[in-house]
Amino acid sequence: MLIFVLSAGVAAQTDEPQGPPEPEISEEARNGDNVCDEMVPDAVTVLERARKTLTTGACRSAAWLDGLFGDRLYYDDYRDTYGSVSAGALWTDYDGLDPRVRFRVRMKLPQMDERLSAFIGRVGQDEYVSDSESEFVALPTRQFGGRLEEETLLVGLGYSEAERTGNDFDVDVGVRVRLPLDPYARSSYEIIRTFAEQYVVRARQTVFWQNSEGFGTTSRLILDRALSERFLVRWGGLAKYTQETEGVEWYTESTLFQAFSARTALAWQLHVGGQLDNEVPLTDYGARLILRRRLDPEWLILELRAGVHFPRYLLEEERKLSPEAGIALEMQFGRYGLDR
Repeated sequence: MLIFVLSAGVAAQTDEPQGPPEPEISEEARNGDNVCDEMVPDAVTVLERARKTLTTGACRSAAWLDGLFGDRLYYDDYRDTYGSVSAGALWTDYDGLDPRVRFRVRMKLPQMDERLSAFIGRVGQDEYVSDSESEFVALPTRQFGGRLEEETLLVGLGYSEAERTGNDFDVDVGVRVRLPLDPYARSSYEIIRTFAEQYVVRARQTVFWQNSEGFGTTSRLILDRALSERFLVRWGGLAKYTQETEGVEWYTESTLFQAFSARTALAWQLHVGGQLDNEVPLTDYGARLILRRRLDPEWLILELRAGVHFPRYLLEEERKLSPEAGIALEMQFGRYGLDR
């Protein structure tokens, strides 16, 4: 999926992390566990030390986990471990103040298969499993009815091709780390096509199962058009159905991405959501403005959000204006990956 990145204003993002050249690793380090320590230069500030701890800890975890399946260690692959951690708060007049702490780590497991990876993250379970997450993951975004979903810790294994071709098949299995355990599985197929030089279309179909929700499916369609080097327009449509829902839940969003510099960009959004066969078919609509800025150091990102929406999820509710505001700080670690 494309996400909003600020390495060069607005750019496309795949599961392959991007960033500056990696530091050189000595031959001595390659033959021992301290290869993970040399992934990050010497840390001076508190934030640098925190990021170094996250990076080396994720690398060592990948090496330990992969080592359970064989004797050979692939340190170059463990260096591909990447992730992000964010802390922030979202306030809306409808929901009140909602503080959030989220993190995601993706680790390769070459001992078994180069296409296999492990995932651990504190995310919204239903949105993650059903592949209905918003593009902006630092703060929650209500896309369907009900209250904003609480975060939970998930661990899992994923299978995907090493090279993305535009016809890609992925499989994930995992479990919620909380009693009672809630296992899940999902598979998705994505098609990406470019046409007329300025358009990119993405279509993805996901089929999933989780013990608490049963079976379901999510259809997602995204159309991008580049207007210039500084502007990009995106339309996205989403439809989800599960055994627990009454009718199909749907959500559509139009976004204008505007790049001010290599570090700062804006997203102007209009969104509408609803649910078929619900007592209130049109559950929400509104507009928001999101600013993303890379700070110094560049692996630290500030996200600001402001907007208004008009929710009505129950028939007895009155639809009225609900302002929203949010702020989050996101730290990327590992190979500067933006984990999506």
